[in-house]
Amino acid sequence: MMQPHHHIITDTILVVFILTWIVYSIAVVIYLNFLTRKYLTPIDRTPIVNGRELKGFVELQQQFSHHDSINVLVLSGGGVRGSVPLHVLSYLEEKTGKKTGELFPFIAGSSTGAISAIGLCVPDENGGYKFSAKDILKEYEKNSILMFSSPWYHQFLSFFGLFAPRFLSDNKLKVLEGYVNDMPISELNGGVLIPVYNVDTNNLQLVKNWGAPDGRFLNANYLAKDLVNGATSPPMLFPATAFKLNGQDHLFIDPAILLNNPILHVFIHMNILFPDKHINMVFIGNGGLGEAHYDYRHMFSFGLYGIYQYLFSAPALSSKLYIDLIKEHILDTQGTDSKTSFFWINSLYPYGEISPTDTSKRNFAKIRKFSNQVLSENKDVLDNLALILTNQENTEIKDKIIV
Repeated sequence: MMQPHHHIITDTILVVFILTWIVYSIAVVIYLNFLTRKYLTPIDRTPIVNGRELKGFVELQQQFSHHDSINVLVLSGGGVRGSVPLHVLSYLEEKTGKKTGELFPFIAGSSTGAISAIGLCVPDENGGYKFSAKDILKEYEKNSILMFSSPWYHQFLSFFGLFAPRFLSDNKLKVLEGYVNDMPISELNGGVLIPVYNVDTNNLQLVKNWGAPDGRFLNANYLAKDLVNGATSPPMLFPATAFKLNGQDHLFIDPAILLNNPILHVFIHMNILFPDKHINMVFIGNGGLGEAHYDYRHMFSFGLYGIYQYLFSAPALSSKLYIDLIKEHILDTQGTDSKTSFFWINSLYPYGEISPTDTSKRNFAKIRKFSNQVLSENKDVLDNLALILTNQENTEIKDKIIV
């Protein structure tokens, strides 16, 4: 027969647990309300931009009127795997003696690729390019550790990412400000294209730092840090930061599920901007596209698990889809359209083996090893590409698709 004091101990433990849960729940609600006010109350950026406008469509065409070819670089998402393309670009910089921005006057990047894209287009005091890929790579691991971290109390009060994003965006903003401070996108060198999902307008935007052919500006002259902070804020990982510009509220998030690779959209915009010029499209991946797939070989996959694998695989598979569409278009128009060449620099690793958010030494070592694999497997293509990027008129491109 249970003794009375055992009932007392059991009841005491139960009461303490309930009271602790109530206190914790109250603390979570207070904390989440604090985060909502901090990040989702729009910050007015109008005084900083102060009437500065985007580049004009015709102005950009005239700037490149003497170019027979236009080199375009596309960088996709992938978290800390974003250092892989920087290793490749550092090799091209070493081969050519030029910074990446000098080689590619147009750079597009989604998610983590947006950080590199913006950094590579920052001007120096002489109108050149301030940062090389090697410069950004040198700080990449340190900056990644800083960005993918949060205070212990945030981990505790968010229940390790269950009630709120796993990380806060304050450190990410510090990293971005180290590159662009309060620079609007109109002041970046060359052309920049960054995809975001605008929550306030319920619109998927490919933000450009130039206007439309009729002189309209399809997007505002955002601060570069606001644009990239939103483009790298998937709801599960980072809180978006709201801002106001010219009376319009904006809340950007990472469009990864919808658009993890902007290559098809970039291709369309380049052909609108330069319809009569040869376009060299260069996509540098960070692995895994060939391994990502939907597995519907068992009825279990058609249940709730099927939705999970669909959402989990969507970013990588959508990226592969856009690349396939580009290749198909070039092959279909081989006899009639010789204005596009596509270079796909990538390799494969077992899908999921390299984490996009793990900042441990072990994961970074895997990424460096994979980067060397990409360089080794694509050395001949990269050497040929280096010649094309620096001597476009005299270097023959034998194949329109080089993978």
